[in-house]
Formats: sequence, C-alpha cells, structure tokens
Amino acid sequence: MPNLTLRDVPADLHLWLKQQAQADRRSLNQEVILQLDALRSLPASQSDADLELARIRAIAAHAARLPVLDERPEAEILGLGADGLPR
Repeated sequence: MPNLTLRDVPADLHLWLKQQAQADRRSLNQEVILQLDALRSLPASQSDADLELARIRAIAAHAARLPVLDERPEAEILGLGADGLPR
C-alpha cells in the first residue's frame, strides 16, 4: 500500500484530527484516511453550504454518542422558567 507524508499541517487541524481520532479510538493515521475517504465520496458538484451541512451533521452524530453527564432537564440547565423564558 502506498504511503503519504503530510508536512506543515496547521496546529489547529492537527489537534482536531487528533481529538477526533481519540474520541473514536482510532489512530491519527486511521482518522486521516477516514476523513479523506469521506471527502472523496462527496459529489464533486457539492456546494460550500452542502459541505458545511455535512460537517455539522458529522459533529452532531459525534455529539450524540457522547455520554450524558448532567441528568437535569434542559430548561433547568438553561435557567428557564415554566413559561420557557429566562428566570
């Protein structure tokens, strides 16, 4: 299998890839391959808005898998009264 070396990867991109890999228990190499493969599967004509929506959906799917650490109702966490307005 061919190899690929990346140079001058921006620090924030490297950190994001590393965090994504750790969250899903993958190596950094596996994560980069997965991200590139996902990008490859997008239609070539997809607009920037569509790409951003796909990115948001990926983040939402990841967030949905996170454990719930606070069992309080959403309104209580947000400080909303029974009428749905801030207290």
